[in-house]
Amino acid sequence: MNAQVIVCCGSGGVGKTTTSAALAVRWATEGDRVCVLTIDPAKRLADSLGLTHIGGRPTVIPMPNAPGQCDAVMLDVQETFEGLIRTFSASEASASRILENRYFQFASTRLGGVHEYMAAEKVRELATNGHYDTIIVDTPPTRNALDFLEAPERMAELMNGSVMRWLSSTSKTGGWKAFELGGEAITRVLQTLVGDNTIGDIAQFFDLFRELWDGFQSRSLEVQAMLRDETTRFLLVSSPSSAARTEALFFLDQLRDKAMPFGGFLVNRVEGPVPFEKSLLPTNGPGDWATVAAQIEQMHATQSDLVAIHERSIDSLASAGPPNTPIWRIPHQGTPVNSIASLTALAEFLPSRNEI
Repeated sequence: MNAQVIVCCGSGGVGKTTTSAALAVRWATEGDRVCVLTIDPAKRLADSLGLTHIGGRPTVIPMPNAPGQCDAVMLDVQETFEGLIRTFSASEASASRILENRYFQFASTRLGGVHEYMAAEKVRELATNGHYDTIIVDTPPTRNALDFLEAPERMAELMNGSVMRWLSSTSKTGGWKAFELGGEAITRVLQTLVGDNTIGDIAQFFDLFRELWDGFQSRSLEVQAMLRDETTRFLLVSSPSSAARTEALFFLDQLRDKAMPFGGFLVNRVEGPVPFEKSLLPTNGPGDWATVAAQIEQMHATQSDLVAIHERSIDSLASAGPPNTPIWRIPHQGTPVNSIASLTALAEFLPSRNEI
């Protein structure tokens, strides 16, 4: 049985990584075997967990009193890509030829879309290996996260056979038939721009890659199905600021368009009311006490105005979502959240395992 997948999305600067880590800590304390995966190239997850390093393989988060388990992973694109090559290659020798190809070494780190596709693949790997009950995914800022959602579909289209066969058709002379079909003039220009050796490496890469088509395409379709499965939930992390709210609503529209399962809003850094009774202020005090008392009263009024603004922002999120959309308010912590203890304190405001 696959693990449940929780995808945390939102704009940059709203505390998405910290919230993802805190959610993982909470569910581990409730008995789940949890893995929190960050696919954001920024290395914030290790800081939130109080660790010096997180790599492409699970790092155990020390939680000695928790009945569950909490691991952390940071996406390693090249390692994940190499793992797929070895999985789908007909033999170790065939895999080695691809891995040693110079174009593969470029494609595995810098080709557009590879990071997003490998992110989706890593989610699938962790969700299906049988080691976890829940995978919590920390995504890049909102509009980049859309690439993560679309990557499996784009990869499936690329692997549909006709495109890859055209790219990988090699000629008897060792050139790239796709280029030759375009005419000798185009071939000469490309040879001048990138060199004969590079063209040969690219042709060889796609020729070797043909045997992996079916595996990559079927895996892409599996990832698409997993992201739309009834056990998957997308949580939108926001803050009361207008910019963050706009991004959250933009992403909500995208989830609707793609028929992705929405689980609710996590609104971070919410200001709450501060108890205040003017009648309890002393009538006399040191220095110009009347001025001090007036300043205290004004501070409370300012705080009350801010609370009202935040509540209006949260109401607008609620009205944009489906009926009875869950919203969890996370108070402003006031101090950095960079340890298990501080994550545990934050986790008290997050949904429990049975609420999603």
